[in-house]
Amino acid sequence: MNTVVNIQFLRAVAAFSVLIYHFSLQYKTITGGELNSFYWLFNQIGYAGVDFFFVISGYIMWITTRKLTAKLPVAQFAYKRLTRIYLGYWPYFFLAILLITIFPNLTPQSVNLWGSFLLVEPHIHKLLIQVAWTLQFELYFYFIFTLLLLLPVSKRLVAIGLFAGAIIIYQMLATSQGGFTLSGFLLSPFCLQFFVGCFLGYYFEQRRINYKRFLVAGLSVLILAIYYQAKTLNQTLADNHYLIQRVLIFGTAAACIMAALIEMEKRGMQLFKNLSIILGGSSYSIYLSHTLAIALVYALGWQTWIQQNNQSPGWWIGLFMLLTVIYSVIHYLWVEKPLMALASHIRKRFFK
Repeated sequence: MNTVVNIQFLRAVAAFSVLIYHFSLQYKTITGGELNSFYWLFNQIGYAGVDFFFVISGYIMWITTRKLTAKLPVAQFAYKRLTRIYLGYWPYFFLAILLITIFPNLTPQSVNLWGSFLLVEPHIHKLLIQVAWTLQFELYFYFIFTLLLLLPVSKRLVAIGLFAGAIIIYQMLATSQGGFTLSGFLLSPFCLQFFVGCFLGYYFEQRRINYKRFLVAGLSVLILAIYYQAKTLNQTLADNHYLIQRVLIFGTAAACIMAALIEMEKRGMQLFKNLSIILGGSSYSIYLSHTLAIALVYALGWQTWIQQNNQSPGWWIGLFMLLTVIYSVIHYLWVEKPLMALASHIRKRFFK
């Protein structure tokens, strides 16, 4: 059975988690550092939605390219992945340009517009849309996978294992995690999460699991992560200094939960089918739109107004999140999907 629905459900959850995480930071600013239990929870683990996205990407890449070997299908794969990233991203890039044109005070210092446009700027603070740093890793993942597709099917998993081993050795020998280095990017621990997703795709081709155990294990790891951050670190693993711990902890949680959801759907259990498909499909839009929504709230002075005039900022933040999701769904249906349909039409003519 196809596992589209539950994977879309997980994508939606990951996007919502990142959205609530960033809005929780605004809530924290408005209240002077206080967080209610809802925003505190997502402040602790919401950013891990990115880690879930990376594992999901690896899984999707494996199951959708299992039988691709000829050069033409490989070229089509590269085309589809590039258009998926850029045609989903560029409309929001131009919206960001419009936003900083109307509100120049929102312009990041030392922003690299061309680097942001092409997703080749390595420094997060120089990206126009800073959450786009994850898209740079996605592009790198797709490049790696394009090379893997040139290998015989039987050799791909071996190549992944060797690459993963090289990453582990590099990370063990690395002396510094501060600042950007090319080797640090090419051999980033985030790549391991992508490879874990590939392994899940391979595993489920022939094997099955006890989904309840994996679901409990994944949720338990998330609970332990919350406790570890709150009681031991006194800060979150979002700090780049804890990158390896973040990848290991949330990569494990993502792999376990995703494996459980895959198995559930193979057994005929689909989670909120219609809602998962629409929100999962809109997850890319939700991920890119929410930081622009936060910037707009700030630029229009609504954040200051809430801080000075309202005793229930959480409800206002919730309203802004709801409006962001509604816009994202509309954008997905009216902008993103038509652009992808156009790209598909061009692909069929170009690769005819």
